[in-house]
Amino acid sequence: MLGILSGFAFALAALSVWTWAVDPQLAAPMAVAQEPAREPASAAQLAAASAEADALIAGTGSPELFINVSRDGMAKVQHKASGLVCSYVPGAENNSLMVWDHPNMPRGDDVGCNADIGPAYMTYYATRYGPGFSAADSAHEAAQAIRDRWPDARPYEGMMARVEPPEGVTESEFVALLIGPEGSQRYTHALTAKVGEWVFKQRMTGDGDEDSIMANQMVAGVFFHGILQTAAGQAKR
Repeated sequence: MLGILSGFAFALAALSVWTWAVDPQLAAPMAVAQEPAREPASAAQLAAASAEADALIAGTGSPELFINVSRDGMAKVQHKASGLVCSYVPGAENNSLMVWDHPNMPRGDDVGCNADIGPAYMTYYATRYGPGFSAADSAHEAAQAIRDRWPDARPYEGMMARVEPPEGVTESEFVALLIGPEGSQRYTHALTAKVGEWVFKQRMTGDGDEDSIMANQMVAGVFFHGILQTAAGQAKR
């Protein structure tokens, strides 16, 4: 693990945090520990998870863009073009699958999902912006969106545990902030990465105490690593 000083421009102010890179194999056990404990899925649970994935796909109005890859009792949906896989705890309140339309972008080139794990709120995006748009650009956009939603957002200045990106990721960036009043603050971040033509983003919000922040950074990093690994594998084919 390597400690490095990294800076990120947040609007007109500088955001500086200490980061340390974590091997995914070391971080994975913590991610597993944070997942809800589950018995092996029954046939009924497998069927219910698959049915939920089907419903999420149908709800987009563009079922041709996705494939149901549910397994192990989790509802899983893969976006065919980017390789983004959204993994849902069946029945979770915020489960959703989105396709956004833009005038100068084919339908299916901007997709996302809400797929919370445990106490952390997680949203994933995969977007094909076109030439010249970088992972850093995506992180800048995320920082501004966070500040627009939470005017009291301020730089997170603690340790940042970042799981090393897998092979095939050409760019990666992050922004990390605290939101809410002192004493009941929350932690929020955006991790961004580029794989081929696609920019992937993870937005995560969780508790703001240092133990929770570190745990959620590790968990979120492992899940994002898995998403990027799948997408990079697809890009090779």
